[in-house]
Amino acid sequence: MERIDKAKVAFLQEVVEREREYRHESEMASFGESGEEDQELVGIALMGAEGDVAQAGSAEQRFPLESVSKALTLALALEDVGAEALFARVGMEPSGDPYHSIATLEEGEMGIPSNPMINAGAIVTTAMIRGRDGKDRFERLRDFFRRLSANPELDYNRAMFEAEDQDLNRALFYYMRSHDVLVGSEEDLLVPYLKQTSIEMNCRELSRIAAVLANRGCDPVSGERLIGEETVRIVLTLMFTTGMYDQSGRYAVEVGMPSKSGVSGAILAVAPGRLGCGVIGPALNEHGNSVAGLRLLEALSKRWRLGVFA
Repeated sequence: MERIDKAKVAFLQEVVEREREYRHESEMASFGESGEEDQELVGIALMGAEGDVAQAGSAEQRFPLESVSKALTLALALEDVGAEALFARVGMEPSGDPYHSIATLEEGEMGIPSNPMINAGAIVTTAMIRGRDGKDRFERLRDFFRRLSANPELDYNRAMFEAEDQDLNRALFYYMRSHDVLVGSEEDLLVPYLKQTSIEMNCRELSRIAAVLANRGCDPVSGERLIGEETVRIVLTLMFTTGMYDQSGRYAVEVGMPSKSGVSGAILAVAPGRLGCGVIGPALNEHGNSVAGLRLLEALSKRWRLGVFA
């Protein structure tokens, strides 16, 4: 893992100030109890060796993880049931369809989602986490997120969970259950997924989770192993190939870091063996990815050659 030196701190400030000169006139994510929007909000944090942190902009602003949570849930499901059991119910291939598409379930093997980073795949992945019921399953998942972020108070936004439009996710759930991909109740299998997307954190906490992945599953401060090394390999591979929705290929060429985005405007990005990054920028492009986040990460990747093939 790399140390966060003065040059990185200065460059973060520079790219954030430059990004604030843009007008982010795009589709907007909403978050917070009042659903507030701020299209000029930009925040970023990096974490490197021994927990060194650099941050700039609105890095302390809390936001829901949304689809960023899918990468973390995948890690816990792999730890619980193993790759063979998980990938018997979820594919590993890019879909080329929007993340919430039901059409992708009708292609290939009926009812099997193409990968864990789209909504249908994430619903199945969350459902495979061990737990007596939905409450126990979510509490285990939340505790896992708390350990990764080193924040024992981390929780989901209840107002946001209640307000979120859940009809399409319910349709995906019922379709997969009708094909026996899922067996069980909505309360036990779907609700934990809906809650996980409303878990809130900030860029600094997100960068710590990214640093755990960059550090092969070990806490960058204590050295404690939090995720198995083989699990990290699988998660980073799927983040690289499918983590940025149907923009994953272009992002792999232009940025080159295993990453996962969410429609809150959050992005978790990993430079394996080097550092972890958390970004927020609620203005979204047509793929559902943060406009500001993409520019910031491309600038960082080019400046420090962070892409995995650089």
